[in-house]
Amino acid sequence: MDVKSLPAGPPPVLPVKEAREIPFKGMIKSIRDKLDSVLEAKRMAADMLFMATYMTSITTARATRPEIFAYTALRKEYATAKYIAKVEFFVKRWNYSYVEALTAVAERTKNKLLQSMLNRYSNSIESGVPDEDFISRELATVRSVYRNNYEQGLEMLKKWGDAYIAMLFSGALVGIIIMVSVALFTPDNVQSTLMLSYMIVTTTSLFGIVTMYTSVPSDEKIHDLPTGSKEQMIIKRLERRIIPVVIIVTVVFFALSAFGFIKDVYGLVMLLIGLMLLPLGIIGYLDDSNIIQRDADFTSFIRSIGAVMGGKGTTMGHALAEIDRKSLVVLEPLINGVFSKLNLGLDENASWEKFIGESGSNLIYKYLNIFRDSCELGGSPDKIGEIAGSSMLEQVLLREKRNSVSMGFVVLIIPMHTMMVAIFLFLFHILLTMSKAIAGVMSNLNAMGEGTQAAQSVGGSMVSGINMFVSFPEAEMTVYIMIMLTIITVANIFAGKIVMGGGRYIFYFFASILAIMTGLVYIVAPYIVAMFFNIPVFQGV
Repeated sequence: MDVKSLPAGPPPVLPVKEAREIPFKGMIKSIRDKLDSVLEAKRMAADMLFMATYMTSITTARATRPEIFAYTALRKEYATAKYIAKVEFFVKRWNYSYVEALTAVAERTKNKLLQSMLNRYSNSIESGVPDEDFISRELATVRSVYRNNYEQGLEMLKKWGDAYIAMLFSGALVGIIIMVSVALFTPDNVQSTLMLSYMIVTTTSLFGIVTMYTSVPSDEKIHDLPTGSKEQMIIKRLERRIIPVVIIVTVVFFALSAFGFIKDVYGLVMLLIGLMLLPLGIIGYLDDSNIIQRDADFTSFIRSIGAVMGGKGTTMGHALAEIDRKSLVVLEPLINGVFSKLNLGLDENASWEKFIGESGSNLIYKYLNIFRDSCELGGSPDKIGEIAGSSMLEQVLLREKRNSVSMGFVVLIIPMHTMMVAIFLFLFHILLTMSKAIAGVMSNLNAMGEGTQAAQSVGGSMVSGINMFVSFPEAEMTVYIMIMLTIITVANIFAGKIVMGGGRYIFYFFASILAIMTGLVYIVAPYIVAMFFNIPVFQGV
């Protein structure tokens, strides 16, 4: 092409397509941020105790202020570590003083507990108080605050646990009243009436569950390391096989029911789900109990090994031979495993990491790392053992208080759930039996009325009184019962897990028990009603 034939002026600008954002991206981000802030707020009190214990322990090694902040910022398992890392960033990158950095981070911190601690630290540095004195006093303050918040949470948990049961029972009562109303007078649009019942029970359940979750104190029992306790590893292996089977069985049975091959499989499906999840639930409950006992033993173990190391000046491996391991009943097999590995000359760090993993405990994971890190920095083992053991003992004792509260709720919620399911099903089958019996009576009256005038008069008077029961929508109400029982069962599973705490396998524990109870009651209810509730058939006039 000839260059002279090209048009003069700047080249044409091609239209640029605007980048399209993902729909509801801003709303999803805000929800995620809100959820993260709620989860962080629940962890903050416990993580502040871990952080204060760690800082107090490393001060026994004469750690300087930069070392205190640097080492604490590396503890990524604490929710508070990112705020300490920000202080480090302001000091090392922007040449802030520690007073200015602590104040700046405190102003941007939403959590009131951490904000107050950072401001106190800033004021202490500005007043010239040594870090060791402030941190040791701050540990006592954090322990008191943690204990107070935990006990307040337990009191709220007691009240909201009782309130949840009352609210759920009231919501179920509304559902029962709506079911009776539909039997007495079938509205034109049954589904809208039933939808109201779904909304009432779901809203009541969500309100009670969310309120209990926000009031219950945070107490993470298990760590999130790749290696867990023996029970946790068994659950991981089993759930990869059992959960897909549960899903397949549920889908297959409901598909067969939808195509008419099997009739009313809900009770059987719930029973099978409960039975298949039962091994996971039992193993999970045993692991939860073992972790509680391991944590109780570890408070004595960490003090004992610290005292031996400090008194004899030995390493942790040699100190293990001196402590009384037989008194640590639940923890003894794990301690013996570490002792054998160290005697064989295996890597010490790997041996203790294996110990932490096999313990399955979050408290052991946190406090053993505090102890070992502080000792490696040159701290006094006996003082560190006393500091870590006292902080852990505080949490163990508070956990025992929570267990007493949670067991009372668990003992109550299982029979309450069974009773609510039984009321729904027995009343449904009674209404269904009445509807069928009255329909039979009316058909007999109509047949007799064709032959005698007297029967016509009797039939006409009775039809006007019992016609309301004849149009009972059996198919719609059967689906209604299944949905209502599912809502109540799922709500009680979450409520039990929130109150009891522990790892996610506690969901399996409550799901197995409540699903079995729901399935059994659903299967036996029609037979019990047929046995004890018989309406005599009208034979003649």
